[in-house]
Amino acid sequence: MTFVGLACGGTPALPNIPAYTTNVTQTPYNAQGDGTNDDTTAIQTAINDVASRGGGTVEIPGPGVYLSGPLTLQNKINLQIDGGATLRMKPYTNWLGSTPLLTFSSLSNVELSGSGGIDGQGADWWVNKPGSGLYMIYFNNCNTVLVQNVAVSNAPAQQIVFKGKAGNITIQGVTILAPSSHAASPSHNTDGIDLVGTNCLVQNCDISTGDDNIAIGSSGGVSAGILVTNCAFGEGHGMSIGSYTSGGVSNLIVINCTFTNTDNGIRMKSDNDRGGVVQNLSYFNLNMTKVQMPFVIYSYYNNAYSPNTITAAQAASTNAATVTSTTPIWRNVIISNVTAVAASGYPAGTIWARVEMPATNFVFSHINVTASQTFNVFSGCGIQFLDSQISVPSGVKTFTLYNAQLVVSNSAPSANPVTLDGLTTNGFGNGVALYNTPCSLSNTNVLGNALVTLSGSTLTVSNDFQMAASSAVSFTLGTNAAKLVVTSNLLVSGTINITPGAGFTNGSYTLFTYGRGLGWGPPTLGSTPAVYAYAFDTNTTGQISLLVSSTNSSFPPAITNQPANLTVLAGSNALFTVGTSGSTPLSYQWWFNTTNSVAQGTNTSLTVSNAQPADAGGYSVIVTNAAGNATSSVAMLKVFTTAAATLVSPAASSNGQFSFGATGVTGFNYAVQASTNLVDWRGLLTNTAPFTFTDANTPLFPSRFYRAVYLP
Repeated sequence: MTFVGLACGGTPALPNIPAYTTNVTQTPYNAQGDGTNDDTTAIQTAINDVASRGGGTVEIPGPGVYLSGPLTLQNKINLQIDGGATLRMKPYTNWLGSTPLLTFSSLSNVELSGSGGIDGQGADWWVNKPGSGLYMIYFNNCNTVLVQNVAVSNAPAQQIVFKGKAGNITIQGVTILAPSSHAASPSHNTDGIDLVGTNCLVQNCDISTGDDNIAIGSSGGVSAGILVTNCAFGEGHGMSIGSYTSGGVSNLIVINCTFTNTDNGIRMKSDNDRGGVVQNLSYFNLNMTKVQMPFVIYSYYNNAYSPNTITAAQAASTNAATVTSTTPIWRNVIISNVTAVAASGYPAGTIWARVEMPATNFVFSHINVTASQTFNVFSGCGIQFLDSQISVPSGVKTFTLYNAQLVVSNSAPSANPVTLDGLTTNGFGNGVALYNTPCSLSNTNVLGNALVTLSGSTLTVSNDFQMAASSAVSFTLGTNAAKLVVTSNLLVSGTINITPGAGFTNGSYTLFTYGRGLGWGPPTLGSTPAVYAYAFDTNTTGQISLLVSSTNSSFPPAITNQPANLTVLAGSNALFTVGTSGSTPLSYQWWFNTTNSVAQGTNTSLTVSNAQPADAGGYSVIVTNAAGNATSSVAMLKVFTTAAATLVSPAASSNGQFSFGATGVTGFNYAVQASTNLVDWRGLLTNTAPFTFTDANTPLFPSRFYRAVYLP
């Protein structure tokens, strides 16, 4: 299997069983197989004899029912139960102690095989001693194990159990059955497979039982490198981890499995007296039909509240505890390509981690869930839903949050809105990041601290909305709108961050709209894209916009409709550059027109500022409109080369007044600058002499003046 290497580092090694075979019905063993006589001694003697020969296969032939008490297996033994044969536990009334039917302890190279069955006669146990904890098949500290093709049913408690330090385990083609915990005559604690070990493979199994279909984790051993694939889960409590996880669980892959009438799909459970690190889990290609809850992750296993009915207020009522070595930790989980229909009255899912240790980095990708109740996220950080659909009835919120950081993202703009509810209290708030996702809420306590990120998304608040000093709202601006719509009063304070999206450029971007009053902090402008200038615009009632203007040529808008017979500077209309680095300074007459006409019209709609030699690369001129914002309306630009600029010395007078020449002198343009490096233009003067230039605020002594002859 491709995914074995990913999960485990390699396919588990299979046991090496010698070729020798014996049959338990043969002399001297003489097992009866009649369902009445006790065959314990016959089978155990055969096991011991084969072990004394160095190992081999102990065959239980069919047809027949072999009644047995506890059996102890040994190294290099394959216990083979043939088709038509059943190895049956002696009844409850005749069972002494709590020893399992089959015990494999500290062994290697062992196998349990055959197409026959193993039956626990559990009904009397479930009625008379439902908490017996009596395993039926028990592997303790075993390495290199194969369990294949057998049918296991009706154990007093857990059916196939691995504990201790185990490794190289393969379970395949196994059927495990017991009545549901909801049946009229239920079974109790009849987990299908309790698995602890490293480098494990479970494949092609069919499990329907009265507790966890598979439960991974323990307090006594590490569970790592486990692949579960192509399994069918029927009634039972789901594909589970825990409740004991202090030994650690990591690198688990569950792929290509089905769940039908299962209480839970993906289930993770623990508490702060038994928890540990559970991480790096992957669930792919799962189909769930009539499950109660598709996703259940919770760290309050001993709590009186149930994950099936937990509310945000109940989650908030639990105080933070001290973090210890047994605090449950859930992190780095991918759940992808899952289709699920939850049972009526149950949530779409619940993540309910410890307040002091939130679940972190859960990615739900391409999830399609239909449910009658919300998806709860209580104490989770980096909980992401990517290209997913949570379908709930009208009036039911998609997500309910407490102490949660939720991301909902779609690769393309979505027409399916997300709705939010939840609670902010006890210093624990919520944050939401929306990408191509429309979203709405009415209870503004959901986002009491207003930690919001919007990209291609509109968040609609049908209530008042307040951004306090600790709040932060981040917008990704560009072609797709990102805004926060408030139907009532809006208070804007805190920090606003800007990220450039596709199509980001100069212009006005609506960030907020509001229906009633505006409280203007003002907010602090936090992180922003470089090479732009920014200003908030609150002049339009009911709207807050961000004005963006370029201060650099990195992202200029393009010029359009330029007549071919006009000379256009290199660059774009927000910033033009002339000449080359190191070239001799030239003087230019700048001519702009906002129409497609080639005529030399007036220059009334645009002004030119900051015309100056660049430090390197020639001359630059920035085109702005009357408000000082970079414009995108220039249609063409003509450059008239003039004679070299000549330094002139006009007559000077007090108060910054200067005169040039005699009345009637024409054909010259004059420019005044207050420094020698030509970076501070004070004005553009044309064809007037004598002329007086006055700057009452900043006297210009001493100054330099340049004159250029106009050459059309």
